[in-house]
Amino acid sequence: MRVSVLNTLTVFFILLGSGSSSAATYYIDPNGNDATGNGSIGNPWKTLRKATQTVTAAGNTIHVNPGTYLETQTSYLAVGVNIEGAGSSLSIIKGEMTGQFSTLLSLDSPNDVSGNQGISKLTFDGQYVNATNYKTWIGIFVTGRGNVSVFDCRIINFINRGVIFDGNDADDPIYDPGHYAVGNKFYNNTVLNAAENNGSFGTGLLNIGAQMGMEIYGNTMVQNQRPDFTNGWPIKPWNNGWLKGVKIYNNTLTKAPYKGTFPGQNGDWDFCIELINVEGLEISNNTIQGSIDLNFTRKGAYSFGAWIHHNSVGRTPVNTNFESGIVLEFRAEHVLIENNVLNNVSSGVQFNTRSVNNDGGFPNPGGGTPAGGFSYLLNNTIRNNLFSNLYYGNGSGTAAGVIVLSENGNDEQINGMNIYNNTFVAKTGAAPITCIDFSNQENGNASNVNIRNNIVTGFTYTWLAGSFPNTAMSNVVVTHNDAFNNGNSNTPVWPGGNPVAYTYNNNLAVNPLFVSSTDFRLQATSPVIDKGIDIGLPFTGNAPDMGYSEFNSGPPLAVTLLSFTGKNAGNRNLLQWITGRETNNDYFSIERSANGRNFEAIGRINAAGSSTSETTYYFTDNNPLDGINYYRLAIIDRAGRLENSRIIAVSNGENGSAAIVSATLSSSSSMAIIQIASPSAQQAGLAIIDMNGRLLLNTTIQLQPGINSISRSVPALPVGIYNIRLVTPATTDVKKASSTW
Repeated sequence: MRVSVLNTLTVFFILLGSGSSSAATYYIDPNGNDATGNGSIGNPWKTLRKATQTVTAAGNTIHVNPGTYLETQTSYLAVGVNIEGAGSSLSIIKGEMTGQFSTLLSLDSPNDVSGNQGISKLTFDGQYVNATNYKTWIGIFVTGRGNVSVFDCRIINFINRGVIFDGNDADDPIYDPGHYAVGNKFYNNTVLNAAENNGSFGTGLLNIGAQMGMEIYGNTMVQNQRPDFTNGWPIKPWNNGWLKGVKIYNNTLTKAPYKGTFPGQNGDWDFCIELINVEGLEISNNTIQGSIDLNFTRKGAYSFGAWIHHNSVGRTPVNTNFESGIVLEFRAEHVLIENNVLNNVSSGVQFNTRSVNNDGGFPNPGGGTPAGGFSYLLNNTIRNNLFSNLYYGNGSGTAAGVIVLSENGNDEQINGMNIYNNTFVAKTGAAPITCIDFSNQENGNASNVNIRNNIVTGFTYTWLAGSFPNTAMSNVVVTHNDAFNNGNSNTPVWPGGNPVAYTYNNNLAVNPLFVSSTDFRLQATSPVIDKGIDIGLPFTGNAPDMGYSEFNSGPPLAVTLLSFTGKNAGNRNLLQWITGRETNNDYFSIERSANGRNFEAIGRINAAGSSTSETTYYFTDNNPLDGINYYRLAIIDRAGRLENSRIIAVSNGENGSAAIVSATLSSSSSMAIIQIASPSAQQAGLAIIDMNGRLLLNTTIQLQPGINSISRSVPALPVGIYNIRLVTPATTDVKKASSTW
């Protein structure tokens, strides 16, 4: 796909003809009447089914009054229509329909439709009690639509699946489906007990396929309520995945502890997130009890295939059976794994390859075998992670810190693997035999492997091992590591002989002096401080240290930000945020910007410190800027480390205006993808005009508060200058936009 990006794009909207009607709100109530009601606040309907049959004009809203609703038929929600409740604990919709794939709420459209709608503040309940006592199969099913937001909801007790986002109507596409839903969001939801494993396959609390730029954040998803081997996954692919630019962040995800004695027993796995066919995937700042499993990770048009960072992965207490941390299956390109804490797992990062010609059911579109094969490992980096209490669990599975496994053939193809500045600590009394394991490599080819600045302790056989009878590796650099209390006198084992062009020097075998048996940062007197090698990344002190604490002197910030919102109140802007978990959190610095790029601190709120329950914080900006104000939180812990929240937009104007965040034009799909920040729900219009005055796009959209991702079909736009015009009820503006291929 050829993509052109508008680097300096400002998008304006044109409100269409004066004949368009104003958005309206309609009501349902447990005491309403579908036969005689008219949906007004004084004469509401009784069911969501009736409301969705009647309210079909874009921009309208169905308000669900407090109470419990028993729905006997699927509700089909029209494009552009919103559903809002009075709160997820107050407005409860229960599915009474039964049968395979029965669905409580359906949003079904052809490909490439922009929903521009939200579903919020509701509970959807499928009434699952046990394997013989349940009703509705699926909670929410979105097909073909983009710009759909599901937020502040509870989705509970569905036998099969909680929520499905299906961006393409193709049935299980084995090739790139070509059509993607753009701009969907799933955030601040609680999803419980709504995914099954039937012994043959598992389903997800959230199932996603053919999504571009989808954001999944602030959710709590737990699937551990069913008997052993019958729980599904929190996040699962739909229709073979096919995901581009998806972001999964600030979630709490829990999968039932794995009880099998071998991987896949009774159709079960230890996966908390399982995805297939991904490009530009970002997984960050999540608390995950279970593993991450990615299949076919490709770079495509993005700067990375997957970026997995600042996550906490592993169980407390530890599961005595084998459980994985991060698993990359088949092809893995430009994967960056950094700043994670993986605790109480058996294998930290494992690459599960197949033979070169094994396509896993996904043939190469060009025919034959792609360069390097279907399991090619290209330019992957694992750095600045803490792997603590790595253990050899009950059952089969190869425990290690980083391991390349072959499910057949032992012919892994590796070009570029960097393992930098990690700390690997084996569990006393249950230690794996090897930390960094290339022992399945004898029929393969690995080159450009760099292992530097790591601390490795407690592995029984050796800290680094190659294969036998052939090493099949070249250009291997192993320098400036500290291997302490490992087998083979803390030296690597190459049973097939040293790699070709092997560099091994400046490695230590000394006690690194961790702060404690549970805090694996370094004491001030550690003998490995300033003993690392500069690999082009930031460091503190006189020279690089060894281990994971080089870059930020400690583990990721242990703060779960559940929500961050703002609203205008006269001449003040009111901000609110909620945390679900805090560990050693010091304070929040509130930052403001006029353009969404340059921020300055305007206030400080002290944090709770350490908490396992929800904590709500407030801040008032008494002197907001004119127009749109952009806010973010700088979260600072007691070690002085900082992370930023997402950005929100609030206007101090009566009606509010909108501003462009980013835009992308795709010549191959003739699709304009535009992200717009809006401080309020409002109608607006979009126009794109070329320099000859030809109107290439002229359409109306419905904006929701926050960041809206808008996709529209346009003619192929060659290189040139365009006028993109935005009109809201408050503002009109026009700026030049350049496109480049």
